[in-house]
Amino acid sequence: MPIHSDYCPISLGVEIIGDRWTPLIIRELMVGAGGFNEIHRGVPKMSRTLLAQRLRQLERHGLVTREAAERGRAGRYALTEAGESMTPIIWAIGHWAAEWLFDDPDDEDCDGLSLIWRMHQHAVADRLPHRRTVVHLDFTGPGAAEGWYAIEGSAITVCRDDPGLDVDLWLTAVTQQMHRWLVGRAPFRALLDGGHAELRGPSQLVRDFPTWFDTSFFAQGLLRAEQRRAGLASMDAARTAGAVPAIA
Repeated sequence: MPIHSDYCPISLGVEIIGDRWTPLIIRELMVGAGGFNEIHRGVPKMSRTLLAQRLRQLERHGLVTREAAERGRAGRYALTEAGESMTPIIWAIGHWAAEWLFDDPDDEDCDGLSLIWRMHQHAVADRLPHRRTVVHLDFTGPGAAEGWYAIEGSAITVCRDDPGLDVDLWLTAVTQQMHRWLVGRAPFRALLDGGHAELRGPSQLVRDFPTWFDTSFFAQGLLRAEQRRAGLASMDAARTAGAVPAIA
């Protein structure tokens, strides 16, 4: 066990999950990643060596288990009962940050490849098209990236390179604005109306595309933040109006 700073459960918990990367690894396992490469695609700024070290530490602490695999195939990681019990804590951190700290992405926050991967994690299986559908994604501006979704049934295969399949739907969009949409800070219609996104393809697919993804994870916290900002702006305006002498 780690040597914690004082005899307190909070101190021990911080020793185990309080570094920069461990909560993000747990986040990836929470949303369905299991293979080492899948987990790494969700935390691409983390080195593979450090990821392997953190996974071993989580195994030692009993939060993660590595499931045996068939010969010639890599094993998969999964949360144990103790790890699953941490998921409300990880979500709570996100909800708190959404309400009190979160803002629009800066240029350095924009990462198109990470966004493409994150979007597929937000997909809602029963909203996806029933027949095989290939989507070409072209994200522009800071963090620009290109990728493809091959949708088959309830699964999305994410491709960094052209899979050589006929494309059914084309999306061109500004990376920063797509980040805003995915976390729930902007409706997709606003991106289209503002010229930040364009969808080309059959009208049914164009209409349905935004509904394939759940963008509501942090909606309540973001809404409370907006309401608080609006309230503060209203109070400032009222103070300013009160400070200006009335003209007879």
